[in-house]
Amino acid sequence: MEIIPVIDVMGGKVVHARGGKRAEYRPLESILTTSHDPIEVIKDLLAFMPFSTIYIADLDAIMNGKRNNALYSALSRAYSHINLYLDAGVTDKLSWQSLMTNENIFPVIGSETLLESDWLADAEVHKKSILSLDFKRGDFLGEEQLLNTPDLWPEQIIAMNLDCIGAESGPDLELLADLNNKSNCSIIAAGGVRAEQDLMALQQRGIKRVLVASALHNGRINKKVVDSI
Repeated sequence: MEIIPVIDVMGGKVVHARGGKRAEYRPLESILTTSHDPIEVIKDLLAFMPFSTIYIADLDAIMNGKRNNALYSALSRAYSHINLYLDAGVTDKLSWQSLMTNENIFPVIGSETLLESDWLADAEVHKKSILSLDFKRGDFLGEEQLLNTPDLWPEQIIAMNLDCIGAESGPDLELLADLNNKSNCSIIAAGGVRAEQDLMALQQRGIKRVLVASALHNGRINKKVVDSI
């Protein structure tokens, strides 16, 4: 199983996401880093473990459409040897294309911000994008057509239950099973991983990749756990 660390950026600083209540996010507290600078936080994450992929959520772009393009370019240059999955509030094909200037940045298309979905059928989009199917309080955040048309989904999708993020509730196994039944896409689990037991539960259900934040920063998932899975 591949663990993909998550960093949530707001106002140019890394914050601690909790339950999708973004207005309440506070600066990151971590045993792995003392920094709130995205470049330094990733540096410390890679010192802990040579992860091959990092997930970055630009919350200002997602919430207000205010992209930090200078940060994206700086991250791409600093970490050209790893894949950067970037959620920067894609709304349509044009905004997706604007993120394609750096080879190691893979745009995350969040259903929460997506305004139209027909263009997802494009072969290039299927190859180099990740679709995040976002849910909150049991509701799908996006147009129902997208949720009910798995043929539009790219090769990789993220099952994102915002209620589970930082909530110590465990992964949403029911959501994962439902999306798995709908398509043959490779599913990346997101939200709720607390410790090794949750990783094992996901692994038993065929999940091979998972987004993790809190459990890395509080030490519940350490090097021994990462090596064992």
